[in-house]
Amino acid sequence: MKKYRLEIVLFIVDAIYMILELIASRLLSPYFGNSNLVWTSIIGIILLSNSIGNFIGGKIADKDCSRKNLKLILKVAGIVVFIIPFIQEFILTGTSLMISSIKVGAILSAILLFFIPSMLFGFFSPIIIKLKMNDLENVGTTSGRIYAIATLGSLTGTFFGGFVLLPAIGSNQLLFILSAILFLLILLIGETNIKKDLIFVIIAVTLSCASFYIFNYLNNFQGIQVLNKSYSAMVSYDTQYGRVCIYNTNDGENSYRTLLVGKGHESATFIDEKKCNDLVYEYTKYYDLMFESSKDIKNTLMIGGAGYSYPKYYISNYLDKSIDVVEIDEDITEIAKKYFYLDKLIEDYDLDNNQRLGLIAEDGRTYLNKNDKKYDAILNDAFAGETPAQTLTTIEAAQKIHNSLTENGLYLSNIISSIDGKNSNFIKAEVNTLKQVFKNVYVVPCRDNNNFELVQNNMVIATDDTLFLENTVELNIPSDTIILTDNYCPVDSLIPSI
Repeated sequence: MKKYRLEIVLFIVDAIYMILELIASRLLSPYFGNSNLVWTSIIGIILLSNSIGNFIGGKIADKDCSRKNLKLILKVAGIVVFIIPFIQEFILTGTSLMISSIKVGAILSAILLFFIPSMLFGFFSPIIIKLKMNDLENVGTTSGRIYAIATLGSLTGTFFGGFVLLPAIGSNQLLFILSAILFLLILLIGETNIKKDLIFVIIAVTLSCASFYIFNYLNNFQGIQVLNKSYSAMVSYDTQYGRVCIYNTNDGENSYRTLLVGKGHESATFIDEKKCNDLVYEYTKYYDLMFESSKDIKNTLMIGGAGYSYPKYYISNYLDKSIDVVEIDEDITEIAKKYFYLDKLIEDYDLDNNQRLGLIAEDGRTYLNKNDKKYDAILNDAFAGETPAQTLTTIEAAQKIHNSLTENGLYLSNIISSIDGKNSNFIKAEVNTLKQVFKNVYVVPCRDNNNFELVQNNMVIATDDTLFLENTVELNIPSDTIILTDNYCPVDSLIPSI
């Protein structure tokens, strides 16, 4: 092991480097969302900083290539990573308030929080290559081995961090663990000043562990406060698919509990248990438009559960009907049970036994791809933050939806857009796409059907039946409006820039 300790250090450092990139997306998402723009900003800045680190690391390797320098870099990197949880809210709040552009705000935030640690991680490969270099004849073999080890470390960090660590440990708490690991790696490098290094590492690791405990305790305490209905209480979790925040608030008349996924307000419930199955958001009431058709709706599919606000309303108000809910994130469903009264609904209406509510943990599109069940109505409220689920907007998805409906069944989709103007590109493209599959497509604004440039929730209803609905509007769809396909679906550039 002593012979390969530098390779072990490099492997672990590059694993941490990739975990840091995953954490960056979680920290930025409540402020800037988790769209392609944000991911591009994060990846771009981290790659840039790492490449600068490689360049500077090469200079250091040529000038003073020593294990002492590696220890110093590990110390600085550990300290910088340790500091991030304490400064991230201040930086992210400031940049999101001062900068209206999501792209610019995400880039600046990524620079302020992650440029330095990513650059420091870039120092390691060139320095370790130089330290491991024995003769010029083996330069290719040595450098190839080092880069292979670094890549395997990055791969391990990506899979282990994304699949295991982030869902199990909060982003801030994980940063403390990573800082402690960086400090411990100082001892693995060894050689001079062992006693001095040991004292530093003991102090630094102790601080990291203490901070982990404090942040973890505070998060658990905040969860209890939210459940105790305390005003302004907030708790956050990292799930397999993103960062989730739950908070309590009130408007002077009613108290609400809101579910925030990324930057998007996904669901809300009245905190009063007597009203917990009522609908808070006005637009969700428009899903009831399906009952204004001539079709007798008995079984419904809803894609996107989040806080299960409409399914709770549906189950409690239509006692002869059933609904299946497809939610990609199992942790979100557990959060809905704990914080949004879904467990109470299941108990009150004996849903474990009568099968009126089906809970399906799967991606909406993959469920539709293999589904052979027929539904009278399909409802789509699937969003990634404020961005609609791209795979459900295409003509191929529309065909799968059509195939999953009974004759003259209805498809209802919530689309945030204006009816006309610069913020109407997505709804026009989506309606144009649906018209290729369904005989009729109707658009009902959920707030104001007179102000066509107002960005609002709109209920888009597609069916082969002829409906007579109030407050429908006709979209002015240009002849060159695109049809969204699995091959080309530029949702990020079409949705309103708000």
